[in-house]
Amino acid sequence: MPFLTDDDRPLGELLLAQRPADGHRFQVRAPFAYLDPVSGLRYEVPVQDAAGDSDLASVPSVLWGLIASYGRQSAPALLHDHRSVLAAGLGDRRAALAQRRVDDRVFRTALREQGVPLLRSAIMWAWVSADRERQFGGAAGVVFVGQAVIGGLVVAGASVAAFWNQLWLAVFAVVAVTALVWGRLAAPQLVLAFSIGWLGPFVLAQVAAVVPFRLVEAVVELVTGGDPAGVFRPTVRGR
Repeated sequence: MPFLTDDDRPLGELLLAQRPADGHRFQVRAPFAYLDPVSGLRYEVPVQDAAGDSDLASVPSVLWGLIASYGRQSAPALLHDHRSVLAAGLGDRRAALAQRRVDDRVFRTALREQGVPLLRSAIMWAWVSADRERQFGGAAGVVFVGQAVIGGLVVAGASVAAFWNQLWLAVFAVVAVTALVWGRLAAPQLVLAFSIGWLGPFVLAQVAAVVPFRLVEAVVELVTGGDPAGVFRPTVRGR
C-alpha cells in the first residue's frame, strides 16, 4: 500500500480539520507518507498549521457531479498540494517547473495506486500539468494552454462535422501531430485537447443543470434578505 502513516503502517484514515467550520478548506492533522513505486522515493506530508491548507482536489463546485473534490483522490491531492507549495517556495521559476513536472507525475501515479479510474486520473493529471506550465512555463506555458484550448475546440467542431462528412475525422490526426511538437509534454497536451473536445459537452450540460438552481437559490436569498452571492459557492465563506 503506497500511502503510509508516519510510523510506516498502511494509511487507514485521513485526519483533516475543516477550517473554518463552515468553509471549504482543510488542514492535515496527522502526517502521512507516500512511497512512489516508480522512483522508490518517500514523500512526506506533514501536519498543516494555520498558514497551510488545502481544498483537496480543487474541482470547481459546479463540476462536483462529474469529479468529486474528495474520495479516492484525497490523499494524492493533499500530497500534490504540499509538493506544489514546496516547488513554489524554491524561488526559481525553472527549478519550480522542473520539480512540479516530477511531482505531477507522482500525483498521476498516486491516483492510479488509489484506484482512481484511468480516464479520470489522466484528466486530473493533464489539468494540473496545464496549471503548472501556465504558472511556471512563461510564454511557452501560455502557448501550451492556448494550444490545448484551441485543439479542444477543433476536436469538438470536427466531431460534429463528421456526422455529415467523415473526412473531418482526419482533423484528429492534425491535432495529435501538433501536440507532438511539445515532446515530453505531448501526452498532457493530447489529453487536454481531446478531453476539452469530447468531454466539454458533458461539462456544459452539468453547468446548465446547476446554474438555474443556483439562480433560484439566489432569488430566494434576495427575497428573504439573505446573501444571494453566497449561493454560487455554497460551501465557502470569507476566511
